[in-house]
Amino acid sequence: MRLYTVLWVVVATVFCLTLVLDVTQQKAEHKDRSTIAFASMWAPGEPMMKSYKELFRRFEQEHPEYKVEPRWDGRWVLASLRPRLLTGTNIPDIVNTERDALIVLVKAGYLDALGDVVDRGAYPHDRGEPAAPDRRLRDAFLPKILERCHYEAGDAHQAGLYVLPAGVWSGFIFFNRLHYEQLGLQIPTTWSQFLANCRVIKEKLKDRGIAPLAADKDSYSEFWSQFLLNRTLGEEVVQRSVEGTGPRFDTDPRYRAVFQAIRDSHQDGFFMHSWRSSKWPDAQRAWTQGKATHMISGSYLIRETLAYEPDPAVFRLGAFPVPMLDAIDWGDMEPVPLGDPTGVTATIAGHALLQDAPNPVGAIELLAFLARKESAAVLSSVGKEIPPIAGAPFPAELVEIQDMFQTAQTVYRTGFHVYAPWWNKYQWKDLYRAFFMGEKPEHAGYLTVDDFLRQLQERTDAYHEGSGELASDGRLSP
Repeated sequence: MRLYTVLWVVVATVFCLTLVLDVTQQKAEHKDRSTIAFASMWAPGEPMMKSYKELFRRFEQEHPEYKVEPRWDGRWVLASLRPRLLTGTNIPDIVNTERDALIVLVKAGYLDALGDVVDRGAYPHDRGEPAAPDRRLRDAFLPKILERCHYEAGDAHQAGLYVLPAGVWSGFIFFNRLHYEQLGLQIPTTWSQFLANCRVIKEKLKDRGIAPLAADKDSYSEFWSQFLLNRTLGEEVVQRSVEGTGPRFDTDPRYRAVFQAIRDSHQDGFFMHSWRSSKWPDAQRAWTQGKATHMISGSYLIRETLAYEPDPAVFRLGAFPVPMLDAIDWGDMEPVPLGDPTGVTATIAGHALLQDAPNPVGAIELLAFLARKESAAVLSSVGKEIPPIAGAPFPAELVEIQDMFQTAQTVYRTGFHVYAPWWNKYQWKDLYRAFFMGEKPEHAGYLTVDDFLRQLQERTDAYHEGSGELASDGRLSP
């Protein structure tokens, strides 16, 4: 008991000391220059941190009246803001973090809406670019991505735009270009073409120890189902099935086609050796060493693989969208239109303006500068970020998907957890993992496609009998 008391006193003392130091910390002053404080989700040494440092240098050259003071708080940026917001001291002008994480500050009323800023602000021309007085700051962004940056109204805030997108993470099938060139393979646009490529790789490269697919257990496995479901049924249809108002998982042939396609990708020799026991990021390393051809992941994979310094003689990274299914056994059901084959996922990182920002004028100047195509090009080339800026170049590794991404008419949300987190956590996640990991009947937890869909529907029915997402507020247990 005495040990517990001593430990509690030590923890409380450290917390209070940290708070006092934070509260009393004064913003750096620069003679004849106005400071813009920038709190970032990126940590020292990361590629995105390096690209932002370069952009701040350029901004200060063009605007010598300002000095940007970045804080590289890493993924704890929102936690580090908390004492500052509570005490009203040393508040940054701009916070840089994920759109979905930022909702905490939006709901608490800590952010300024940016609708007027993008509607009235001038278009951020690149240096030397001809002026276009009829264009506004809004026109700099890809419309579908900017649309995703709006928030619905809440108790402490009105509906509106509270973050300007700075970068996008999306999911693709990444591949080794060298293998495709050596075998004369074409980028697949349908699932049958993708499986055919995997068969050729298995047949031609097996003797060299090369497999068609790299994976660490179930890491990123939900990308397969997410893309195939959205493109085969459409996100709205899938959401209605989860909510109990749409087609049933165990009777609609589109669901069976999706999960049969996933099972078909688990053919003998398709996945790298020992993938079911592989720990992240071993598969990444093996893939960049040329030991597998494909790997599904988010676009952050490009940054993650930089540290491996892959040999260009055995590995050259490329990417293509997850192909759409091209064969569905409709049975007694009348065929219906499928989902959008050009749809993309978009997890958005961006910039928000704090309501009590000490330097809102300078902050808005910086936000406009960061929305330039040439600024986005730095985040793209150095930070390997997909730019949300219209006409900005993509990372070199993603040249094949640039046109498709920038013209996409559908931007999917990032998964079930967005609209049904309770269902995702307790009804879907473990069941899907068992299905994905159980390749063969001898594997523990193996499920046939029909058994998986039947159990998924039974779980969904039970979820609704227990009041669905209402259980997540603590009134009901899962």
